[in-house]
Amino acid sequence: MLPAVKVDEAFAARVLGIRGRESHKGDFGYIGLVGGSREYGGAVKLANLAATAMRAGAGVVRLVVPEGIAPAVAPYLIESTLYTLADDGRGRVKYDAERVAGALEGLRAVGAGMGLGRSAEVLALVRRILSEEGLRVVLDADALNVIAEAGAEILKSARGETVITPHPGEFARLTGRTISEIKSRGDELAAEFATEYGVTVLLKGADTVITDGKRLFVNARGTPGMATAGSGDVLSGILTAAAGYAGDLTEAAAFAAYVAGAAGEIAAANEGIAGMIAGDTARNISRVLKGLEEKLRS
Repeated sequence: MLPAVKVDEAFAARVLGIRGRESHKGDFGYIGLVGGSREYGGAVKLANLAATAMRAGAGVVRLVVPEGIAPAVAPYLIESTLYTLADDGRGRVKYDAERVAGALEGLRAVGAGMGLGRSAEVLALVRRILSEEGLRVVLDADALNVIAEAGAEILKSARGETVITPHPGEFARLTGRTISEIKSRGDELAAEFATEYGVTVLLKGADTVITDGKRLFVNARGTPGMATAGSGDVLSGILTAAAGYAGDLTEAAAFAAYVAGAAGEIAAANEGIAGMIAGDTARNISRVLKGLEEKLRS
């Protein structure tokens, strides 16, 4: 069993670091967020995903969506840019190698899977993303679902560093284990999976486990109020942003879990546990980062 390192404010502040006077946006990562379909939550939700990554410190965010839903998303984007993928005519992604290459061009990190749906086209897209040399990849939601259906061996094809962010149900599908087994010894199973497939695993839960098979971090920040639709998207936005500027990707994942949890706690204090929504967590990200910056300067 690996020794567990608790993710605390000092750890998160170190990962964030101080931004120098001469910094420019390129220093903090060009990142992409690939997601969306006509069935997925709406234009505002996708725009909020991009805004979450910006609030988490990304230099530039490129939101990548099927072209059929782009007109609905565009009016809500302010700081982020929009890139479209081919569409199957029903608001779902259709794989087109040239369009995908354009979407990935110049990116340091990409987060993929949020609301894409499950199809052979999505699987082809995920395979292509993993094949990009040196790209940091964050896989969530439907990206994990199509990998589980096709076989986790796909992860071994990655040509850059990869983080997967499953909840227990998604991890059960990836591993063939039961949810109860994952809940009882998730740290051990996550470390075994990370070692076998060469990825970092961020296993969501009341205590989130983050491991690359060599190190094990545990984040206890958060609130039951985060058990609401969209909270996973907020985490993915933070993590993809951090992947664009942090030196160590596994530490970036632990940092993201801390920031999301701390922001959720502020949201719960303001809105109540039962009444808070994922957008409340996203709106408090900047407050958490401000506190980390103040700690670094104290």
